[in-house]
Amino acid sequence: MPPRGDNQEPSDFRELGFETEGFFRTVFYRCPEFAPATAALETRVKTRVKARVKTRVMILGAIIQDPRITRAELAEMTGLTLKGIEWNIKRLTSEKVLRRIGSDKGGRWEVLTPPGDPAV
Repeated sequence: MPPRGDNQEPSDFRELGFETEGFFRTVFYRCPEFAPATAALETRVKTRVKARVKTRVMILGAIIQDPRITRAELAEMTGLTLKGIEWNIKRLTSEKVLRRIGSDKGGRWEVLTPPGDPAV
């Protein structure tokens, strides 16, 4: 039986589960009071989505102002790391919101969908 706090009764815990179909696995059940709250998880997801949308709008706005802006300049402007900018650009290009015209060094960015569009 797992260790318990002073205020917990043995009935608060489920027995350990053992599964042996094809491999051996031990299953530990979490006490319901320590299970992640669904509302808190939903709030975190919504916050993450809002932050991503805000970052994308910032990136696209900067690109509209200066199509020859570099990834390093975008990182400095947004406060993201270079990897963060690359991740966002990869997403934007795969979603056909942004594309690169020309070479990496002498090319420019083109925004295919305006920042206010729900597709962004």
